Amino acid sequence: MRISSSLLLSLIYRRRGGMFKRRGVLKGVVLYVVRKRPMSGYEILKELSRLTAGRFVPSPGTLYPLLAYLESEGLITAREIYVGRRRKKIYELTPQGEEHLERLMEVEEFRSLTQMLESGAAVGDLLVAIRDELVYIDEVFDEVEGRDEALLEEILTLLRRLEEKVSTRLAQLRRAR
Repeated sequence: MRISSSLLLSLIYRRRGGMFKRRGVLKGVVLYVVRKRPMSGYEILKELSRLTAGRFVPSPGTLYPLLAYLESEGLITAREIYVGRRRKKIYELTPQGEEHLERLMEVEEFRSLTQMLESGAAVGDLLVAIRDELVYIDEVFDEVEGRDEALLEEILTLLRRLEEKVSTRLAQLRRAR
């Protein structure tokens, strides 16, 4: 079952009791995602993209203030690590966050939302997965020192091999028409 973006957005923005305020559902979805394992903000965005096949991914300008809010509420903790020269925050659910999420999971509408997210992720979307990986590769590439000629040659070889595979497949599809 593929989750429709309009259905997901209507669930996220719908109000129901005090628990389903606009920020409340997104807050719950982020807690649900972080429950799986500690993640950086980028990894949370990537997981939301995977779960919704790219149809619902909040902007960093929405996610990072929400993460700061969740941390101030004691629902998640953040620790800093360094990857090369880059500082990275890793977010993890606290026991209080776990309790809050358990209360949300008792609400049928929220539980249905998480089930739809998981079933939508199971269907998968190759293009979204490829885009996510290319964005990640692009970010990692920015960290590579430009003076390592052998590494750059190896990266170029891999990209040419990928280009050749895509070109071959595209030519096969065009011939089959």
